[in-house]
Amino acid sequence: MLIFAHRGASGYAPENTLKAMALALELGAEAVELDVHNVEGELVVFHDRRLEGKSNGKGLIHRHTLAELQKLSVRGEPIPTLWQVLELLNARCIVNIELKGIHTGEPMKALYHRAMAELGYSPEQLLISSFNHPELANFKVDVPEARVAPLLGSLPLDGAAIAGQMQAWSLHLDVSFISQAIVDQAHAMGVKVYVYTVDDGDDIRALAAMGVDGVFANYPDLARKALGEPSNCDYRHWFG
Repeated sequence: MLIFAHRGASGYAPENTLKAMALALELGAEAVELDVHNVEGELVVFHDRRLEGKSNGKGLIHRHTLAELQKLSVRGEPIPTLWQVLELLNARCIVNIELKGIHTGEPMKALYHRAMAELGYSPEQLLISSFNHPELANFKVDVPEARVAPLLGSLPLDGAAIAGQMQAWSLHLDVSFISQAIVDQAHAMGVKVYVYTVDDGDDIRALAAMGVDGVFANYPDLARKALGEPSNCDYRHWFG
């Protein structure tokens, strides 16, 4: 099972910061996940659409300038650009980039190819995901070699069909909305299933028993440890 360090090693360090990403590598993470917004044509790494709560700033992030964001912090750590994160990671792991904000697809196209040319990333190391399925589908049309992943926050009537429609590499599901049927349907189409956000050891083992291919965890080291812990419990029916 592939363990993604969710927003970096966010259980230990401020989420979506260079510190969280560096720590994820130190903990041996094979993959990290992060969120991006478009600010003046530059992709910046931050989760919420508003700055309150996650930083010491206020207002909608995309209405700020890059210079203004440079003066803000997330629990004392700077808000990085996506390029800064990619430079730090230096093609040493898989990077799941979630297109979170509006109009993120277009700058992602240029940066995708730049990361290949200048930093040595391969298409296998960059996974582009989003809840905005039209934006993700448009990105896939323009960058057909890219691995893309639609995000789902519910269990849809048509199951994993969206993954087939956009020739997705993986389908990303909320741990609260997972079933054996959708896992099996995705696998029948050759699509991997990754589940977010999972920090409970019993949940991780249950998902592994269902055949889930990976999970997003705030504590990637503990998630990996949970998979190595023996148990006499039958987890096959943990999720209804």
